[in-house]
Amino acid sequence: MKTRTLSFIFFAFATVLLVASCSKKEGVLNKRIRIDQVVSNERHFQNNQLYFNSDSFVAEDWHWDGKEMYRIDYGYDHPYSENFFYDDNHRIMRTTVPAYGIRSEYFYDGRELEHIEVYDQDELYCKMVFVHNDKKLTELTCSYFTISDTNNPILEKCCSPISSLVGGSLGIQFAKEEAARIVRQSKKGVKAATSVRYEFTWTDKNVTSVKCTDNEGVRNIVLTYDDKTNPYNQLFGFRELNDPIYGFEMLSENNILTILMPYGRVDNQMFRFDYEYIDDLPSSRVLTFSYRTFIPGVVEDVQYKVEKTETYTYLK
Repeated sequence: MKTRTLSFIFFAFATVLLVASCSKKEGVLNKRIRIDQVVSNERHFQNNQLYFNSDSFVAEDWHWDGKEMYRIDYGYDHPYSENFFYDDNHRIMRTTVPAYGIRSEYFYDGRELEHIEVYDQDELYCKMVFVHNDKKLTELTCSYFTISDTNNPILEKCCSPISSLVGGSLGIQFAKEEAARIVRQSKKGVKAATSVRYEFTWTDKNVTSVKCTDNEGVRNIVLTYDDKTNPYNQLFGFRELNDPIYGFEMLSENNILTILMPYGRVDNQMFRFDYEYIDDLPSSRVLTFSYRTFIPGVVEDVQYKVEKTETYTYLK
């Protein structure tokens, strides 16, 4: 089983979802862009010395029935498959992760997404409510409810909206504490254990800033983009909705170049993305970020750097 070391750094719930441009239906994938596979590997450095180098592995294997994508197999740590189902308007109406008993239901108001309900073993775990203004997503409120099994290795990573913006090794502990708090409150009859609100600012067809408000306070995220086509736009999959870094990629029509946001003990951590392209689509991207951290047994803190490379192939 291949491991995705970066995921151990980012134990978290993603900060958010995606949205279509004002002229498109939300929840409809671009059928002209069909990812076949995504191959990934990582390198970690301490004080510019190579510390870890993973083997390359198939991180995503997309399955298509003609122009309709019906399943993605993920090969990271805790590998699983996600199935996609569509309504008569070709919008995603449901996804399932059978290996972990997770189901997401999608509800629309006309062309716009109204809310998403996520179930763990048929018990409501999370409800995401969307607010639109002038045909663009401007607000999102996520409410988290009781879950019967907090040991679910997939939900365990996303049970805390706090850790999505705190990240790092602290995120792991915050996520566990938040899960325990949810269970304690549910026994007291509390229906919604916690919630988080996101406010989006748009520049043309891209979300360029996100304001996040939860019971820990307010955090801000700033993003920049290239001018190429984003192949993940409108992908409302469970994994994509719960990825604390790449979850941003579905928000907009172009590909992210930089993300500036809180991470670990850093108030403004910079994440950089470098791309190679085939025509208008990415053929590879490299995520790079670095920070200073303490290593057990080392007196002084060290500079830690992560490079994650993903290579894309597409179906004709």
